[in-house]
Amino acid sequence: MIVETKNLYKEYQKVVSATLFHKKYQQILAVHDVSFQIKAGEHVGLVGLNGSGKSTLIKMILGILQPTSGKVETFGCVPVDNRQKNALKIGVVFGQRSQLRWDLPAMDTFRLNQELYQVPQTSFEQRVRELFQMLDVKDFLFQPVRNLSLGQRMKVEFIAALIHDPDLIILDEPTIGLDVLSKNSIVHFLKTLTNKTIIFTS
Repeated sequence: MIVETKNLYKEYQKVVSATLFHKKYQQILAVHDVSFQIKAGEHVGLVGLNGSGKSTLIKMILGILQPTSGKVETFGCVPVDNRQKNALKIGVVFGQRSQLRWDLPAMDTFRLNQELYQVPQTSFEQRVRELFQMLDVKDFLFQPVRNLSLGQRMKVEFIAALIHDPDLIILDEPTIGLDVLSKNSIVHFLKTLTNKTIIFTS
């Protein structure tokens, strides 16, 4: 099992009023009794309104957040306690948060991720060539990221996230703000990843 949750809850405390010596809090339930299993090779969509807890759920699967109660396991272990180990097998794209260095060409981020994930040079070069072809990326990899269009930037975000050939790909609203052609290009690309487990939120 790649991901498994059982009766998963996440609560936050929100300050609703405050004086000099006292604060009044309200409990906010972000994730309520979520149970599911995701097997290797499955493509799963998490659909919901803004504020419905999708990103909070993703962060618990990644080990960024600790659940209030319930169970979450990623690759058979508790993600909070195994975050670094699991990171080697996970690629993440956040539509509203970039992992690219704004003033550097995208290729520099690819090389940095190669070092972070300890990808051998031969494997790195082969992987980059495959992703370039699959995403139809050509002449903008050596331009600073700040000069790229949103569609171009999202393509290189995907490459940066997949450089280490992860088993689990988590996509948190990766097509937000994209035009129809760019969305279709990314959806077509995702359909080619038949051997990967994908979680897609929208």
